[in-house]
Amino acid sequence: MKKNKLKPIERNTRKANIIKFLARLGKLPLISWIYEKIAYPEGSETQTGTPIPVNISLGTYEDQILHYKVTEYFIKKAGTIVLMDCPCRISNKCENHDVSLGCTWLGKGAAKMNLSKFPGARIVTKEEALEREQLAYENGLVPHLGKLREDARRYHVLDYEHEFMSICHCCSCCCIVSLMKYDPEILNQIVKRMEGVEVRVNSERCVGCGTCFEVCIYNGLQMTNNKTNINSTNCKGCGRCERVCPQEAITVTIDDYSRIDELVTRFEKRVDISG
Repeated sequence: MKKNKLKPIERNTRKANIIKFLARLGKLPLISWIYEKIAYPEGSETQTGTPIPVNISLGTYEDQILHYKVTEYFIKKAGTIVLMDCPCRISNKCENHDVSLGCTWLGKGAAKMNLSKFPGARIVTKEEALEREQLAYENGLVPHLGKLREDARRYHVLDYEHEFMSICHCCSCCCIVSLMKYDPEILNQIVKRMEGVEVRVNSERCVGCGTCFEVCIYNGLQMTNNKTNINSTNCKGCGRCERVCPQEAITVTIDDYSRIDELVTRFEKRVDISG
């Protein structure tokens, strides 16, 4: 007999339940300590992840969209660049976004990946990688910078953990990050909002239509008196909600563009992709 195949939402729910169960275990002091030692032998502070805002209200920096300016920096610095189809959208048979606009892997760790095992994986030029950044933006995807030990483990390049970095382009319907909205405490430990970014809702313009909730992957929104409010604890400032709000009630601002340099410095303290 053939096993019944789960629909994407059912798969996500099952995975989310597992995540919530593990998260509850992780709150036990002993379990938390053991997990920390196993998962991050050098300390969880060596891990970092940040979504890069994709919106209009932030304007441009040096005549470029902010997110493109950030991703361009790391792509131009990388010694090796690998593009790969999105495994999350492939497994969930995504009908909303192009599966080819998936992960970008940077650094010596990327050079050591067994590309034959991953759909669409190939070494590319900086120009090809930058072109896909623009296509991902136009497709409504949010870039996420990541220096995560779990990535190095999954792709069998743990020996190059500190020379391996990702730029993932996440959608709200399929990507693994979206599962974390069921238990944001896990996500908040590693994935941080870009410093200086703030998201605001104009309550006079908001009509409570809920369109923004459909694209938030962080559980960063809440409804109060039929008006959207920002859950500042969970919101990562990705800007996706602003892009879809039909009333233009949401704005994303940054207090100083020098925050870009701070973000770059934070990653460069944890990972070297120049090799």
